[in-house]
Amino acid sequence: MTGTETGSGTSPAHLKRVGSGRVAVLFCVVIMVTHGFGNGLVPAFLPRIAEQLESGYGVLGLAVASGLMAYGLGAAIGVKVIDRFPLQAILLASLAVGAAGFLVIVWVDSAPALAGCVAIISLVSPISWAVSVRLIASVVEPSSHGRVMSVAGAGAGAGGGVNGLFVLLFAEPGQWRWAFFIASAVAVLAALAAIVVLPGGTISGAGSSSGRPRAWREAWSLRAGRTVMLVSVALGVTGFPFISYMSATAEEEFMGSALAMAVLWWVASSVGLVTAVLAGLWSDRASPVLVIGVIALTYTTTLTFFAINWSYGGLLAAAIGFGLFNYPTWGLLGHLAGQRITEPALALRAVSGGLTGAAFFATGAVILTGWWIDQAGTFRIPAIVLAGLGCLTAIWLATEYRREPRPS
Repeated sequence: MTGTETGSGTSPAHLKRVGSGRVAVLFCVVIMVTHGFGNGLVPAFLPRIAEQLESGYGVLGLAVASGLMAYGLGAAIGVKVIDRFPLQAILLASLAVGAAGFLVIVWVDSAPALAGCVAIISLVSPISWAVSVRLIASVVEPSSHGRVMSVAGAGAGAGGGVNGLFVLLFAEPGQWRWAFFIASAVAVLAALAAIVVLPGGTISGAGSSSGRPRAWREAWSLRAGRTVMLVSVALGVTGFPFISYMSATAEEEFMGSALAMAVLWWVASSVGLVTAVLAGLWSDRASPVLVIGVIALTYTTTLTFFAINWSYGGLLAAAIGFGLFNYPTWGLLGHLAGQRITEPALALRAVSGGLTGAAFFATGAVILTGWWIDQAGTFRIPAIVLAGLGCLTAIWLATEYRREPRPS
């Protein structure tokens, strides 16, 4: 298979094209809000939140895990929602719910209340990503799809950079709440930008040309679908535990200051943004599997270095590797699904199935990691485990790439 796979039927005609630059910036901001802030703000302020709410990392890890569980549920139901409602309306609703969730966090005073807000925000995050994948495919020229998807996926990295700025600016007790207030305002601005940039009229999410609902098992039956789902799971399991406890590790184990924690987020963010652009350009000309495999190997190498060189410098290297691997890869997976699976409904189910699997498996990983840190007082053993899993992922991707037929 050199090109595409399909279940049955053909891809529907695309609607009016919009400039790839404007679309890339718009969805970079959207994903910055729903994923960069939605998945990253609580981990970024974990030491400050733990101090004010008087909770251990195991308890707050459960709060983060509740968000991951909700994320998986959102990914599972998102395809049903997208099949029934206009895509623009779903995107605006997702941003509105996120804005409300951030605003409520400003006043939370307990870990369970925080967990509830995180769950609400996380429920709509994967829906916003699935909608973004479909909208980008509808309004952007196919030749620009890879780079636009990668830049959109790097919105999570942009959010990570802003999270680092928040950590530095709001370092005093209680000031972390201002970060969530600002995140709420940015979500509203992103919704207004979507109204301006996206073309008028209704873009339907009904993408199955066969006229019947598509199942995840149909996406799984396609090789590209399996690859998207399995890489998503690997990305979630190796990435979420690291980013969830990165700030805590810097402060608790290496006595890092607020600036030291902020630098980690800035480095991961900037590396992720640059890599997203370069990886997107590369994937428009080469196999996305090759691109993902190379950056997965890089992340594994930095994690291994961190486990051996247990220091802030090692953590900084691992943050660079995380930025290389995590932020561009989500966009590359969307590109892979759109490139290899011609029917949009099946491509969407591959992406959503991957998000669901990533969230559920990462939930267990985050809970176990938080429990281990509370018991042993160190993140070192989890880092070694993550490096091992990353190595297995890189090896598997190499075999998948070697099995791909070469153009004649």
